[in-house]
Amino acid sequence: MSKKMNSQPKAEKQPAYIAELLANGTVVLQAKSREELSEMIDGIPAECKYGAGAIGKNRESGLFTLRLDIINE
Repeated sequence: MSKKMNSQPKAEKQPAYIAELLANGTVVLQAKSREELSEMIDGIPAECKYGAGAIGKNRESGLFTLRLDIINE
């Protein structure tokens, strides 16, 4: 017996923060480290032009935050 296999490639799902950035024009990222923030930023599509503020750290929770805004030309 032969099994039918789905040959359709799985569509990559983009993270919710990217969808929010593209839809609203702004997003605030939160991560446990600066490196984790960097990885999140690396996931943003290359054709998306954005500006970033300074990285902040909440002393109580220990989370780093970064606000991104889309730049309209």
